[in-house]
Amino acid sequence: VVEWFKEYGFWVVFLAGFSPIPYKIFTVSAGVLHMAILPFLLASAVGRSARFFLVAGLIYWGGEVMERKLREYIDIMGWIVIILVALLYLLYG
Repeated sequence: VVEWFKEYGFWVVFLAGFSPIPYKIFTVSAGVLHMAILPFLLASAVGRSARFFLVAGLIYWGGEVMERKLREYIDIMGWIVIILVALLYLLYG
């Protein structure tokens, strides 16, 4: 696990920003597994910002109706992203 996290740690933290799994699990894991600080900070900033800006943009664009739909389906959408990334990894990794 340590070697896997060293090799893919940036992408793990980046994708964790989109996952329905609590982000704190990934941040603590990165610390315990001694992930380098700069890739961690970059992955965290880009990953979390992208999620928040995406949600904010969708709510701005779709209004109250979009907000209700996001609240209803955000976990499902997060799992779909995780599954797609896993499939891409298996196909091309």
